[in-house]
Amino acid sequence: MSAAKGKGKFARLLTSRGVIVLEVLIIAFLLVGITKEIVRRVALRREVAVLEKQIAELEAQNRSLGEYVAAINTDSFREREARKRLNLQKPGESVLIVPDTTTTEDATDTVATTQQTTSKSSNSHRWWTYFFGSAS
Repeated sequence: MSAAKGKGKFARLLTSRGVIVLEVLIIAFLLVGITKEIVRRVALRREVAVLEKQIAELEAQNRSLGEYVAAINTDSFREREARKRLNLQKPGESVLIVPDTTTTEDATDTVATTQQTTSKSSNSHRWWTYFFGSAS
């Protein structure tokens, strides 16, 4: 009989309000901890994905810069830049300067025509011409 009496006390103890509240609090505490861990893992996965993307971009940029450096180190690039920026030439080579296609007379005529046109027209007409082209 004492065994049955012991089981009854144990069953009553487990079903008492205080123990049930304690069990609910323990379960809630565990759920909060598990939820925080899941959120942390998701955030870490996102951060890893972002960092992997950055790594891929930086590797592509590194390859591009490596190709650029290789191109800069060629003799043809150095020669082209020396000719372009420093106005250098090879021994025995002569430089040919091509004059502008407009002559000085044409430029003078254009300036004179422009000055005559602007002096005869009103200010509003000049603005209209500036924004909308020649007035009809």
